[in-house]
Amino acid sequence: MDEQRTPIAGLLEKYESALSKYGVGYSTRLSMLQRAAVVVHRHQNAEYLDPRIIAEYFRELETRFYEGKVSRVHYHTSRREVQRLLWFVETGTLRQPNPEAGCRQSIPHGYAKFVSGFLSGDMHQNTRCDARWIAHKYFAWLTEHGFETLQAVGAREIQKFLLDCSGKMSINSMHNVRLYIAKLYKYLYEIGQSDSSYQELLSFKINRESKVYPLLPRADIAKMLDAIDRETAWGKRAYAIMMLGTVLGLRACDVIALEFGSIDWIRGEIKLVQAKTCKTAVLPLTTDVGEALKDYILNARPDANAKQIFLRLQPPFTPLMSAVTVGEVYRDCCKKAGLPVSKRFHNLRRSLATEMTANGVTVYDVAQGLGDADIESVKPYIAMDVRHLKMCALPLAGIVPEPKRQAQSLIEHLAGGRVQ
Repeated sequence: MDEQRTPIAGLLEKYESALSKYGVGYSTRLSMLQRAAVVVHRHQNAEYLDPRIIAEYFRELETRFYEGKVSRVHYHTSRREVQRLLWFVETGTLRQPNPEAGCRQSIPHGYAKFVSGFLSGDMHQNTRCDARWIAHKYFAWLTEHGFETLQAVGAREIQKFLLDCSGKMSINSMHNVRLYIAKLYKYLYEIGQSDSSYQELLSFKINRESKVYPLLPRADIAKMLDAIDRETAWGKRAYAIMMLGTVLGLRACDVIALEFGSIDWIRGEIKLVQAKTCKTAVLPLTTDVGEALKDYILNARPDANAKQIFLRLQPPFTPLMSAVTVGEVYRDCCKKAGLPVSKRFHNLRRSLATEMTANGVTVYDVAQGLGDADIESVKPYIAMDVRHLKMCALPLAGIVPEPKRQAQSLIEHLAGGRVQ
């Protein structure tokens, strides 16, 4: 394929279709398209792919890297994904990412077969990469310590591996290590490669660190919606996106993936497969959301043959490829309303869930209404329900402070009399 005569129009759609047919997962495909779209969007005034524009992009990227404005990972990943797109343009085929990406340690063939079998099971596509990385890391650790097979490996070795990891990893990473080592040994026990699944040994719980982000008050949300100029194409699109987040609590990744086929105008429903959970969610198409979508589709959406609803407003009129774009729209809406600038579009989902719990909706119904996999995902929203949290506060009546001398004696006792 002649690079200079490759039409810009429809290029990303063809690339996405090829990735999808090859079996690239949704999240990975989205990330690859996001980085490829950067260089495609630079061809705003060009009809065909221009190698000079691509070369200029590479020079700018390199300059930003050496000036310390982007990380090494961002630099190399961006270059790799653009080069992957160019390979597709030149050959019409895909140069796929290494399936062992992230597994830097080499392991014996026998262990590699276990990893392959482990990953072939019923595993969520969003967690497969973590599972592969941890399994490789464990088998590489065994190999490094002289265990070429599992014959002499037992609870002691598992404990040593976990202890070694704990000195190098964060709490959140250790949560994943413990989780996937337990899953790995359950698999090894089922296929007869281990005498035990070690579920009791690996049943301890590691509480991951979780941040409680500030809540966006409903008054601020109303102010933000009122500040959107709905007479412009940008405003019509932004208002429709904000309504999906405010009323239905959609995630940014689900907003950009929303298709015409997802909306049942007759039944008044939105049915979609969520990118995070891969589970189908059926949400009500409320009147206000429906009107916002209708206004954008009929009066602002570019006339482009794409199944996705939300498109770029400037040519090429391709679908929004990244959830970051939705965050940028949210940021601009906050700025126009004079609110603290933020790219956390998830604030709208968080506010909706918190309001539901504050109004007495059970956590089970909140999880179901938002399409969350379980109630654990809803717990952070409960933490912002101040009105009900106040009801849980214990009174301080009856707690008398110790006199100063008694407190000093207690400190000396605890310190073993070493206080000067």
